[in-house]
Amino acid sequence: MAKSHLTGSSDYLRELKTYEKGLFAQLKKRMTTDVSPILSPIESEINSSVTSQLKSTMPGMFHNGRTAWAGVDVRPRVSVRPRDLITIEGTGKNQGMGRQLGFDYAELAGIERRPPRAVSKGWGSSSVGYHSYVYNGQGLAFNRRLGAKFGKPGRFLFKRVLRRKPEIEAKVKKVAEQFGIKLFSKLD
Repeated sequence: MAKSHLTGSSDYLRELKTYEKGLFAQLKKRMTTDVSPILSPIESEINSSVTSQLKSTMPGMFHNGRTAWAGVDVRPRVSVRPRDLITIEGTGKNQGMGRQLGFDYAELAGIERRPPRAVSKGWGSSSVGYHSYVYNGQGLAFNRRLGAKFGKPGRFLFKRVLRRKPEIEAKVKKVAEQFGIKLFSKLD
């Protein structure tokens, strides 16, 4: 499978950030303002249609705790590294008591790099003994339900950004060239 990415001169970007701080700030602002209109429909689609589907199929994700679903905030981040000139970041919304993690959990649920442990890591406390608990497959049902309804991990933001990738790359390339950064698309 061919993967495209944008690369450019890292020396140029480092110089730009070191000696032309105002110019780098303008680059970041321009990239953000040009890419944000592409990302805002993605954010609103997740916050409206996905939220309503989740409310009907998985109402347990909506509660007052830190792990509740509160929607997503999507924003581009500009970096000095040319390979990562722009990164699209999606995080759970802030609902008054800090960032909610429901989106992050649901987006990545089901990524298993290793088999799950049978028993948790232990911890000490002021009470007597060493404490731990047994894993009884707490996340398996969550993963299965999300997988059946929405597909594999990367189910909300990642797949929507991939559909709009050519449009995002074109905007980034256009802005970078206006600032004198030479970019070229490479196939891996």
